Amino acid sequence: MFGYIIPETEPAKYNALKWFCRMTLDVSQPYNQIYTTPDELKGIAAWLPPGNASISMLQLLQAGLYALPFKLGWKKSGRFMSLFSLIEERHHQEMPNPHWYLFMLGVAPSYQNQGVGSKLLQPILKQADSDGLPCYLQTSTESAIRFYKRNGFEILWKGELPGDNACIWTMKREPV
Repeated sequence: MFGYIIPETEPAKYNALKWFCRMTLDVSQPYNQIYTTPDELKGIAAWLPPGNASISMLQLLQAGLYALPFKLGWKKSGRFMSLFSLIEERHHQEMPNPHWYLFMLGVAPSYQNQGVGSKLLQPILKQADSDGLPCYLQTSTESAIRFYKRNGFEILWKGELPGDNACIWTMKREPV
C-alpha cells in the first residue's frame, strides 16, 4: 500500500516511509502489542487488540497526520485519505466482532524470505488461537498474499485503487 501513497523518488520516499512507520508505531504503542526481533532490528509487527482494532482520524492526527501534505504532497495526501476511508469501511463491514488487527508488518529487505515475518506474527497468532479470535489485515502485493496464506490467512476481498492499477486485499485468519 505504501507504493500507492509514498513518493517514488529518493530521499522523499525514504523520509515519507520513515514518517509513516513512526506514525504507525505511535498509534500502536499504547496497546503494547509491537514485536521486533531480539537481536538486531530485522523487522517489526504492530497489532491492535480486540476492542481497539479500529483507528480513528483523531488517533492519526495525534500521531502526526497533520503533516501529511508536507510529507507526501497534495496528490498523494488525497490518495492516503481515500485509502484510509476505504480500509476503515471494509474493516468495519468485514470484522464487526472482536478480532486482532495487524496494523503493520515490515521486514528489512535483506532479511525477507528467511522466516522473520512469520516469527513476528507468532505471538499474536498463538494468543488469537488461545482466545478463539480471528486476525485481520490488509495488503497490496501478490508476494504478501502468498506469505499471509502460508500463515493461515485467507482472502476476504480484493479491490482496485483508483488511478494506478494498484490493488488492495483484505485477509482474515480464523483461530485454530
